[in-house]
Amino acid sequence: MREYTCTALIKYSKQEVELHINALKIALQGESMQSYRGPYLALLKDMERIKDQILDKENDAMADRKKKTQLVVEDTVVKNV
Repeated sequence: MREYTCTALIKYSKQEVELHINALKIALQGESMQSYRGPYLALLKDMERIKDQILDKENDAMADRKKKTQLVVEDTVVKNV
């Protein structure tokens, strides 16, 4: 039997990703999840990776913004007398 992989595009805000991570951590602390926690641990790992990617993109955007605002244009004015 073949195993198929499906990919879905889900749009989350940073706050939604953090909420999802916190919910997974709380759920994994319970004793009732011991027998089937493997897929949830994988999901938690993926969500933490996504959060890190969001933070990296935010930091890159802030760095680019600072570079653009720190540009100094020097010019000289010559006045003929």
